[in-house]
Amino acid sequence: MATVTFTNDQHVTTAQVAWADVATGDTIVAYEISDQAGLAGAVQFAGTFGGATVTLTGSNDGANFVTLTDTVGTDISVTAAGLIEFSTACRYIKPGISGGTADAVDVTVVLRG
Repeated sequence: MATVTFTNDQHVTTAQVAWADVATGDTIVAYEISDQAGLAGAVQFAGTFGGATVTLTGSNDGANFVTLTDTVGTDISVTAAGLIEFSTACRYIKPGISGGTADAVDVTVVLRG
């Protein structure tokens, strides 16, 4: 099992954060959102799911993460490739993954705000 960190491409009004090859059992490092107010965002999931469920989670304390919701209040949770828009004001975000075998999912988030 690997520790999966993120890459960050920061622009003036947008930030792109990506976690590559996320797999069940990995330790996933959270991205701390700073220098931005409430955000609009879009998360894209791609790769090999191998039966896994992948979520986007948020936290204000960096320890207790909950599944974020999309713009209509549905949990951000996928079992196949997709793109979902959302809004958040939480301090930390990271993907979560469970239930897969031979999975390797790329999670890319773009934040505007």
